[in-house]
Amino acid sequence: MSEKAESFDRRPDYFYEDLSRLNNELATLQRELARKNAELSRELAGRKQAEDALRESEERYRSLFNTMDEGFCVIEKVAAGAGALLDFRYIEANPAFEAQSGASDVIGKTIRQVFPDIPEDWYLTYDTVLRTGEPIRFERGLLPAERMLELYVFRVEDDTHRRLAIIFKDVTERKRNEKELQESAEGLANLARRKDEFLAMLSHELRSPLAPIANAVHLLRLQKNEDPIQQKARTIIERQVGALKHLIDDLLEVSRISTGRVQLRRERIVVSGVVERAVETARPLIVQRRHELTLSVPPHPLWLHADAARLEQVVVNLLTNAAKYTDEGGHLWLSVEQEGDAAVLRVRDTGIGIAPELLPRIFDLFTQAERSLDRSQGGLGIGLCLVQRLVDLHGGRVEAYSVLGQGSEFVVRLPLMLASMAPLPLPSPSTEKAAPPGKTRRVLVVDDNVDAAQSLAMLLQALGHDVRMAYDGPGAVEAALDFRPDMMLLDIGLPGLSGIEVARRIRQLAALKNIVLVAMTGYGQETDRQRSLEAGFDHHLVKPADFDQVQKILASVPEKAA
Repeated sequence: MSEKAESFDRRPDYFYEDLSRLNNELATLQRELARKNAELSRELAGRKQAEDALRESEERYRSLFNTMDEGFCVIEKVAAGAGALLDFRYIEANPAFEAQSGASDVIGKTIRQVFPDIPEDWYLTYDTVLRTGEPIRFERGLLPAERMLELYVFRVEDDTHRRLAIIFKDVTERKRNEKELQESAEGLANLARRKDEFLAMLSHELRSPLAPIANAVHLLRLQKNEDPIQQKARTIIERQVGALKHLIDDLLEVSRISTGRVQLRRERIVVSGVVERAVETARPLIVQRRHELTLSVPPHPLWLHADAARLEQVVVNLLTNAAKYTDEGGHLWLSVEQEGDAAVLRVRDTGIGIAPELLPRIFDLFTQAERSLDRSQGGLGIGLCLVQRLVDLHGGRVEAYSVLGQGSEFVVRLPLMLASMAPLPLPSPSTEKAAPPGKTRRVLVVDDNVDAAQSLAMLLQALGHDVRMAYDGPGAVEAALDFRPDMMLLDIGLPGLSGIEVARRIRQLAALKNIVLVAMTGYGQETDRQRSLEAGFDHHLVKPADFDQVQKILASVPEKAA
């Protein structure tokens, strides 16, 4: 052993203890250093990840910033002294800003420098958003170019800055299109209103000549010794007058339904009763074309809560449509049955059928099959449209099935009335004392259409009544005071004084207060009926009035009315 080793071994024990302690501290420092290195590595990795994320976010922002279609800019308020105008400086602007605004190189410039024509209220709006932090969306016109801009302004801020971001786009073209669309809609609405007014006037003008024709036909019917040729001619005229009246009524019905002026008068009705009345109405055309009609109704009543008159229109239109488009000698079927909680009415024919391209729009207004020279029975293309709209109003639906050349079938489904609903009470007998048949009455007929007045007067005289005529409003009041009639058949559209004004004057005269006033007019809308009722009329008949209805009203005049 060397002397040096022996010297080391002879060192005291505390020397070894210090050395061990130092070794332990060194190990602890090494572990702490390793931990610190690990933390630093994680922190550096996290920082790099955050930097990468920030860079990616910035890239996405820049990509969106540069590619968005809307103009985008960031502005900050310009510090200014007392009395200086409010202004903002551009900090950022995307490429679409230039395209939308027409300005370039705006960074660092103020809004007043770039756009000197911007109104002051824009600056006040920006300042409000900057102060309150509440975003605002608004539209403003920009002169002198007459452009319209849509802007969305919101506040953006960080630790050191509070700024505004503005997203905007030019909506001039959109606004122009909206204005044109609105003007177009107003034009269409005005056109629809004028169309309705035209239809009402057309109805009045067509009904005026129809009234004397219908009266003349009724006069011919009263002839005792009518020869076969006269009878056939009268039947033809009578049938064609009915067809014209039906067309006029359909035109007005479609107009009323389209404008929401139809109100259903619902009551508890039996489907079979509606069908029977419709068949009687359509029978003349069916007989004329020598069709065979097979009718099938259930033995038990099917109850509906519906407007009987409107549903009768539905069935009449379907039957007449089937008769028109079925060659002479064809076959028609009309059936009613119950399917679940619905009453199902079917009208089928052996007619010409409906082309496949026409079938999907067969219920559209003014739609009809191509008319050939031998197909003179076609109407105006409104009957089926009216059918669908009336069925819809009743909560039902109608469908059409057809094969060209093999006939057609129309199916109407209507909701049945709940079985739990109480039956209708029987109508109470009338207590009004009616005039006995053949009782002579004094009747004043007033119409500026001389033929209409004279033909109606001749009809009433043929039945034994005492009749006088007047042809204008003042003459009607004078004749009423002189003649003291039991009933006045009064046209509404009179010269001098309207029928409405005549009725009001009659009602103000105590000596004439018991006269039964009957409006005879070509105007049959609900508003027209309401006006005549308010003026004092007892009845409102639409030309050409059913003379049987005139007789019923005349027969109901109490004896004391004389």
